[in-house]
Amino acid sequence: MEPQQLGAPQRRILLAAARVLADDPAASMQQVADEAQVARPTVYGCYPTKVALVEAIGHEAAKEFAAALGHARAAGDGAAATLARLIRELARIGADYPIVLQTPHTEDVDDLVARVDELIEDGQAAGELRGDVASDVLRHALFGALSAGLRLARDPERPQVDSDTVGTQIAAIVVEGMRAGTREKGAPA
Repeated sequence: MEPQQLGAPQRRILLAAARVLADDPAASMQQVADEAQVARPTVYGCYPTKVALVEAIGHEAAKEFAAALGHARAAGDGAAATLARLIRELARIGADYPIVLQTPHTEDVDDLVARVDELIEDGQAAGELRGDVASDVLRHALFGALSAGLRLARDPERPQVDSDTVGTQIAAIVVEGMRAGTREKGAPA
């Protein structure tokens, strides 16, 4: 069964709430409504509680993560190219839903994380990605770098950088460091 598509007001509410609640977890539903440019009853009509709203944000971000992973793998490239494409897409998703960078808000990501680990392990088995580093360490490095880069991009004290730039730069740094044969001389095997 195909996942249900969000209507325009629901998507606007989720995107607005993800930004507002990332900046202020105690923000009110009225603040969310103001940011989404909808009436507060519209927010409550779609999401009766803040908990339901946060869960919906997590589910939508996970749905987009799954789609991005599917698109990245569908190209049929090697693991490094697939990971680079995935990182760029995850940067956009993280920029759209910054609250999910702070804490996991859904159980939906467990299967997706396992699929990323599988992608890394496949790349290691093919000799394309480093085999001297555990796949979960590589995944944590990938997600950690992406999360940190997107947090910097949201910092009002820093010059703004868009999510495409963050995704491209993180992909270049992390994926290049994951490639087989990049271990520094003298580093333990």
